[in-house]
Amino acid sequence: MSSLINDLHAEDVAEYLNHNRQFFHVFPSLLGELSIPHPKTGEEISLLERQVHHLRHQRDQLQTEVATLKDVAGENGQLLHKVYELSYRLLAANTDAEAVSEIYTAMKEVFEVEAMTLVSWEMPKALVPGLHQLGLSQQWSQSLKNALQPGEPKCGFLESGWQEGLFQTDLPMQTVCIMPLGQSRVWGALALGASNERFHPELGTYFLNVMGQMISARLARLFA
Repeated sequence: MSSLINDLHAEDVAEYLNHNRQFFHVFPSLLGELSIPHPKTGEEISLLERQVHHLRHQRDQLQTEVATLKDVAGENGQLLHKVYELSYRLLAANTDAEAVSEIYTAMKEVFEVEAMTLVSWEMPKALVPGLHQLGLSQQWSQSLKNALQPGEPKCGFLESGWQEGLFQTDLPMQTVCIMPLGQSRVWGALALGASNERFHPELGTYFLNVMGQMISARLARLFA
């Protein structure tokens, strides 16, 4: 018997219990005698106390996840109202010049953007104040256009050559959001700059894409 016990390993016991889940139904008194270490203090506690601790930990995790979801829902709700505000301003504008002016105003007052500019690589049918035309002779302008695809906003750290070309401000921008404009081709872009990591590469782009589509539709006749 002693030889058999010496040959028995903890893994064997674990495997046996794993294949005999009803073991403690037959020997329930053993549960009261078992003790295991506390996951934090290492002190011996009963199996029941360990299970209570585990359930409390799960509860705390769920509460944290629910709080996070509430925060995300609240932020998305606020952002949705801001997108509605931009949509209303675009629809209410009587002219293309008013629409461009409303874009700048909404970005500053509603979305609280530090720096912004609206650019195009093609000649519009009419000159509109606030819509800056870019050539492709400059390397930074060419690289910017090449980086864009319709319906795919880009967020990330600002390229060294884009600061001076895009933003008329002495405040150094750290991150940038570029919303490509155009349905089948990119004829322009709305560039938003931030002096912090607001437009980090992992930023969600769903609402940015919606905004880009609305602006593209409103100004599309200038580049039809």
